[in-house]
Amino acid sequence: MNSKVLCIIALVLLGFWALSGCGRGSGSPSVSFSASSLTFGDEGKGSTSEPLLITLTNNGTAPLAITSIVASANFAEANNCGTTLAAGANCAINVTLAPSTTGSVTGTVTVTDNAGGSPQTVSLKGTAVTPSTLTGYCVHWIGIGPCGVMSVQEPGECPVGQPAVTPGAGFCNGGGEIITDSSSHCSIPGEYPPSGACQATSTVVSCSVQGQECGGTLPGCCSGFTCTAGAGGSFCQPTIGGSVNSASSSWEQRLGDGLR
Repeated sequence: MNSKVLCIIALVLLGFWALSGCGRGSGSPSVSFSASSLTFGDEGKGSTSEPLLITLTNNGTAPLAITSIVASANFAEANNCGTTLAAGANCAINVTLAPSTTGSVTGTVTVTDNAGGSPQTVSLKGTAVTPSTLTGYCVHWIGIGPCGVMSVQEPGECPVGQPAVTPGAGFCNGGGEIITDSSSHCSIPGEYPPSGACQATSTVVSCSVQGQECGGTLPGCCSGFTCTAGAGGSFCQPTIGGSVNSASSSWEQRLGDGLR
């Protein structure tokens, strides 16, 4: 007597309770993401951006068995998904741009599992820029008027090649601007307290897009975004009339923090 005949007999005798033993009701997992792509702002080569969140949800009716979650070159990920995700549950994948090159970079986060369509991917893109560095000079304003400038080499306080954190136009010298790192402090010999700033090579700085944390010493928001305070911190959000980015919103970022 074959299994089909046995199932028919069981259905007649036991009714509904026999369904699970006749190849029905076992269910299957199904994967969905909160975003199909993430876009990062400018990030200096050799540095790491603030994270953007992807929420992975198992919309199926059976546990999702996760084999691996991997970010491609120039990106990195950290997640709390584990190896099994229950039906109806979700987990957080926080992705960062960590470029080892310069220029436009693209990549993916790839999730391999037992759901249909595996592996699933989320596309990533961002821009890697040459970071501004210190020149070794300490720049100090002296004299009367906006262009009184004095600069001397102070390798101990302004090491050559060290990344500048917040470079910008700080002084003028004969009509030209001297770029200084406002986060650095140094002193001219004989001067106290230190009131100089280290000279930087350029004003190229990283910027953050929608959903990335901002404020304090963090990179400022990219053009079209404003640092907006919320219950869980300050995050870059589109300015009025600005275009909405495909990156996660601040509430998604806070959700990710809660899931960690």
